[in-house]
Amino acid sequence: MRTTIKDIAEETGFSITTISLVLNNKGESIPKVTRDIIKKAAKEMGYRPNQLAVGLIKKRTKTIGLIISDIRNVFFSTLAKAIEDECHKHDINLILCNSNDEHKRDIEYINVLADKRVDGIIYGMSSDSDVDKATESFELMNDYFLPFVMVDRYIDSNMYFSVSTDHKYGGYLATKHLIEQGYERIGCVTGPIYLKDSIDRLEGYKCALEEEKLMYDDSIIVEGDYTVESGIKAMEFLNGKDISAVFAFNDMAAFGVYNYAKKNNISIPKDLALVGYDDIFFSEILETPLTTIHQPIDKIGTLSVKILLLLIRGNKLRKKNYLLKPYLTIRKSSGIK
Repeated sequence: MRTTIKDIAEETGFSITTISLVLNNKGESIPKVTRDIIKKAAKEMGYRPNQLAVGLIKKRTKTIGLIISDIRNVFFSTLAKAIEDECHKHDINLILCNSNDEHKRDIEYINVLADKRVDGIIYGMSSDSDVDKATESFELMNDYFLPFVMVDRYIDSNMYFSVSTDHKYGGYLATKHLIEQGYERIGCVTGPIYLKDSIDRLEGYKCALEEEKLMYDDSIIVEGDYTVESGIKAMEFLNGKDISAVFAFNDMAAFGVYNYAKKNNISIPKDLALVGYDDIFFSEILETPLTTIHQPIDKIGTLSVKILLLLIRGNKLRKKNYLLKPYLTIRKSSGIK
């Protein structure tokens, strides 16, 4: 049974009002000896405040929700850890929700988190969320008066807060590097083509080609979904199209390229150069370590929590969209000279 203030009153002989004042740090006028007795009894009896009741009084629960799209993707599990670590620094509880990249689950979890009376939500929307679906999620959170911050994936709008990477610059860096290595016919494994992060990476790819006066060829651009399986399927399509390199829009898809290459006796980087995106842990321990675009995952997680806490406290922030700079991590897969 949970120890209550009433139990402590019965144990110590002091009134419920006195005990409540002491345990809520409002009993300055109460003698120190009395305060010490009450605090000692509370500790020995294992008393913990009822956070739901406290939340109802203060209209805060010190709890936020995190909706991410796929916990199996190391990028998102790393992001979740960074967010949880930052929450812990601020004595904030975190409820983790995994949508399995389904918008309908995003909606379900927003309703669940509202029922749990969270103070706000960090929202990494599902990969099947187009603008209309994303807007449905935003409107639902607004209906609940829940402040929220989009993380990683976002839509191009100054109406909502977001923390992400400058993906256009990242796409440019990846493609520019391959061109500098002497590769000109570079295939792409994109993410869902309606997601802004995928659109921006492709724009960066095009900018690098244009800068070097190379022709853009959409016949070697394959839409994926940021999974290993999509990397394998993309290579099934690209094999035989005379490509010399591949830019995979995330490391998971790049792992699919490795998988296909190994099964089909394609040597990376001798026969095919490869660059990924994310720089997750496994990328550096592969037999042929992966050249990849490093996303500042820890900074994304930390900043998203800090912004959400400011919004929860009622602060007015002028800046809405926060773009962090990626950088290129060069390893052997890109055939470095």
